[in-house]
Amino acid sequence: MKERWLIIGTDERMKLLAKQLTSKERTIYYKCTTKWDESLNKAILEFHPTIIVLPIQPLKIEVDELYGIRSAQIFAGRIDEHWQKHLQDVKPIYYLQNEAFIWKNAALTAEGFLAHLFVQRVSVQHKKIVITGFGRVAKMLALFLSRLKANVQIAVRSEAQCAEANAYGYEGMLLEADVPCTADLIINTIPTQWLSKEYESWLSCPIYDVASAPGCLNNLVLSQYELLPALPGKYFPQAAANILYETMLDLGRKDKSA
Repeated sequence: MKERWLIIGTDERMKLLAKQLTSKERTIYYKCTTKWDESLNKAILEFHPTIIVLPIQPLKIEVDELYGIRSAQIFAGRIDEHWQKHLQDVKPIYYLQNEAFIWKNAALTAEGFLAHLFVQRVSVQHKKIVITGFGRVAKMLALFLSRLKANVQIAVRSEAQCAEANAYGYEGMLLEADVPCTADLIINTIPTQWLSKEYESWLSCPIYDVASAPGCLNNLVLSQYELLPALPGKYFPQAAANILYETMLDLGRKDKSA
């Protein structure tokens, strides 16, 4: 049977993914929207998708029932509590939890961040740059920045993470309000609102936040703060679409053989 893919989302990478998936074996329907409403339900009743690809950020739900989700294979990004209720009897494939996707996307996020800095005419060579957190995105940022001769420090919450950063060859420091921070710029990768007015010495330099919304600010408004979500889709949509394409075909094959 010919596969019928419904791709949903406004991110340009989703549009490019739809184009890339088009073949003799697949019929593709692309829906550019940020919400699941009556018009989307109507499209599903007419198209009868066998595979539905949800965007990275959860769609706003404006209907009581989501048509088609129990008769199709579902690829999902992030979901909220509303989506959890609708998907409790469904077994979606969460592509954001795939290790290959995570690492490839982390590298592209790091590249996107550098592209953003260069567009702003901000150089990194010999700059002191503090990266908060040491997950996958932070590791890729530290690697790229150090190769550009930046002086990279890693600020983390535990002694174990600090030791890990030191083992990688970076200078590790504890992320605590009483630990002074002197940097040319800070890059946050921690997806929690940890930065409060108590971190006084951390608030005097540019802060770029590549973590998920709502970002790291905790009851603060800073003129030198910039939240930078979805960097891969913004700067390298075709490369981001390629990663999604490879990941979904691989996960789909594994799901069928399971």
